[in-house]
This record gives sequence, structure tokens and C-alpha cells, in this order.
Amino acid sequence: MIGNRWKKLIIQIILVLCAVLLINFQTDLQGLFTSWGWEKLARVLNTLISIIAWISFGWLASGLIQTLLWPSLEKRLGYPPPKLLKNIVTSVIILTIALSIFGFVLNAPISGLIAGSSVLAAVIGLAVTRMIADVFSGVALSVERAYNLGDWLEIEMRSRPGSSMVGKVVEINWRATRLQTKADEIVVIPNSELARTKFINFSAPERHYRAEVQVPLSHNIPPERAKRILMAALLNTPGVMKEPKPEITLRKFDPRGVIWCLWFWVSDYSKNTLVTKTVQENVLNHLQVAGIDLSYNRVDQCSVAPEGWEQTRELTRTELLKRIEIFAVMGEQPLARIAKAMRKKEFGTKEFIVSQGEAGSSLFIVEEGLVNVLIKDAKGKNKWVAHIPPGGFFGEMALLTGELRTASVQAETATICYEIDKEILLPIFQENPELLGKISEVMAARKAQLRKIKKAAGEQVQVEQKETTTLLQKMRNFFGIKLW
Repeated sequence: MIGNRWKKLIIQIILVLCAVLLINFQTDLQGLFTSWGWEKLARVLNTLISIIAWISFGWLASGLIQTLLWPSLEKRLGYPPPKLLKNIVTSVIILTIALSIFGFVLNAPISGLIAGSSVLAAVIGLAVTRMIADVFSGVALSVERAYNLGDWLEIEMRSRPGSSMVGKVVEINWRATRLQTKADEIVVIPNSELARTKFINFSAPERHYRAEVQVPLSHNIPPERAKRILMAALLNTPGVMKEPKPEITLRKFDPRGVIWCLWFWVSDYSKNTLVTKTVQENVLNHLQVAGIDLSYNRVDQCSVAPEGWEQTRELTRTELLKRIEIFAVMGEQPLARIAKAMRKKEFGTKEFIVSQGEAGSSLFIVEEGLVNVLIKDAKGKNKWVAHIPPGGFFGEMALLTGELRTASVQAETATICYEIDKEILLPIFQENPELLGKISEVMAARKAQLRKIKKAAGEQVQVEQKETTTLLQKMRNFFGIKLW
């Protein structure tokens, strides 16, 4: 781009030199044409050379400004000069050259032209006062860089006090600014009107935008638990920026309960609605997995005995198990036994729950929080491949076949998991050996999915034939189940 400007400037300089050369030989050319009897043509040629000279000088002046002044000004300010200011400077150059041609080439009285133009300008000015105000307001807004193309603005509507309009700047011209609303409507606002109106620029000073979601929860939920669940929901939402970091804060106490405020950043205001909606869906899902309802105004009260509370918790554990494919094929009684026996474990932020390549014989179910799945790449470094949200699980191959851990799992936030080990399932499989066949089919599909993830991470993988049969045999051997 810079090279093109300099090439253009060189062409302009050459044109000016040619014009100067023509001016030097102007008298000789005029005398030559006059000697041939072409006096009128000589006068036309003389006038034409003078006009070309003035135009070339003006073009050179414009080129010098474009090549030297604007880049220097941009370097000093840190941003490009407003386009409207460039247009005004170009217009002044054109007007100056036009007046010079009329005055010095065509011998028209410049003072008369200026006086006449002043009177005409006064007459026109009275008619287009509002338009002139729009032009100067546009210049002021451009110089102040109040907004740029692509910025999202919230503009106070003077015709309807208390209301506002949100739109994206799609055009800035001499007279007005055009906004495109979320409903794909084009709104034209005169620059003078915009200069007098209060507006908020969501895209300045940075393009990223902080959004907010409020969540009402019961007073009985401990703050650390509420923050853990809500933060996991935020971090598991596509479009939520990692930096600046999301924040969870207690907003206020309310008859509904405690109002928690979720602050998070999106890369551009245009993505705000979609990301906010996804955050709300994730929050609802994480709360449901944790067995928590959103709190509302209630007039009924009831007390729950401690044993009733424990029963509720067991029901929640059973629901967690039903979400998992390898347990969904079991009946209600085995699920109840597993729900009662599985152990609750807590992990701190960034704590490794399992490591790739280590031995193990247990499965983990995420109840609250968020965990990362990491797989070593060809260089031996951990590479992030997936999140596991509440209701998700990992470690099924170690639990059912005794295989080494095929991936590392690290807590992204403070996390609560339930652990199910071999000793819990052993008596169930001894009583119901047919469950192994059903689970092996689910496991084969699960292992194939994990193999695809490892392949995407750059690992060399080997596809096993007759996966279901192989898995079933491994499970029988691991649990010591023999068919007579």
C-alpha cells in the first residue's frame, strides 16, 4: 500500500515536470502556430497548457498530502485520520485550483467571483443551515473518533425519553450516520442530531464487551458451591473469553433468594445475544445436574427430615447414573446399589484427577465444576482436547477392563466427582453376568470415539477388529466372570 502511494507520487512529479517543460516552450509553440496562421489554435493551446499545469500542481499537492502528511499524522495520533477530514482537504484543493484557473488562466475577476460566491454562499447557507451543521458535526465526531465503522452504539431517542436504540455503524458520510439494527433495519441519523445526543459505544475503547446474567438461587446454597457451579457453566460456554476472566459476584439479597451476578466478556457486541443465551442454557443444565432449582418467590414452607434429605441426595445420584450410557442399561436395583456405594470426592482448581498412562480401576462422574481432558501429543506435552461438564464421566475403560488411563483429566475449576471402583460393580456382575454383554456394546462405541480424538491430537492409533467381542472378553477376565 505504501509502495503504491510513492509510485503514484513519482508519476505526479513527472507530470509536473512535463508541465513546467511545456510552460518553458509555451512562447515558442505559440509563435510557431502563429507563423503558420493558426492564431486561434495557438491561443487555445496556450490556455490548455496553463490549465494542465495548474491541475498537475494541484494533483501533486494532493499526492504530497496523501503520501507524507496523512501517514505522519496517523503515526503521531495512533489511528488513521478521519475520512471526512481527508475529503474536506481534497475539496479545498480542488476549489483553490478551480479559482486559480478562472483568475489566472481565463482572466476572470477573482474578487468578483469571491464576492459573488460569498453572496451565493450566504443565500445557500440560509437554505441549508442544517446540512452545514451536519457536515461540521460529522467532522467533529470524526476527529474525536467517537465511533468508527463496525462499532455498536446505543443511542438515546430524544423523541421518546427513556428509550434507546442499538445499532451497528455501517456508513459515515458528510451529512449523516447510518446504523443497522439487530432487526436488519437501516436508520439514518443526521450528524448534528447525533452530536447533541447521548450515546454509548459498546465497541470502544476495546471491541470486546462485558455481558451480564443474573441467577437467583436459594439462601441455603453455600456461596462456594454456588460460585463453583456458575463458574463451571461460564467456562464451558463457547464464546466466553478466557481473558479478561469471568467473574461471579453476589449482587443482592432478594425475597426470591440470593441474586448472583455472572460477568463475562465476548469478543464483539454482535455476539452478545447468542453467547448470553448459551450461558443461560449452560447455567440451567449445570444446576439441574447438581439437583438445584432456580429460586422464585414462594409462599409455601415445609421441613424435610435429615433422612428425607439423604433420600433426595440418593435420587440425585441415581439420576446422574441414568445419564451415563454404560449404567443406563442396568435395572433400577443395581443403579440404587451403585448410587449408595459410590464415593464423593473433591478436587481443587488445576488439580489432576487422573494422569495418562497410570493404572486405575475406577470411573468418575462429574457432579459440580468443570474438568479438562488432556492427551499427550507427539512431543509428550499435554494437549487440551475437550471439557467434561457436570453429568459427564471418564475412566470407564479402567473401571471395566483394567486398562491404563488413556488420557489425563484436570479440574478446570473446583470440582466434585463421584468415584465408582471395581469393588462396587463386582457383586452386581456376579449376580447379573448378562449385563457385561450390553455394556461391552456401549463401550465399543465409546472407545471408537476416544480413538478419533487421539488421532486428531496427532497420535498413531491402531484399530482393533471385532471390538465388542474383544471388550467383552477383557471385562469377563477383569471381573473373573466365567460362563459355565
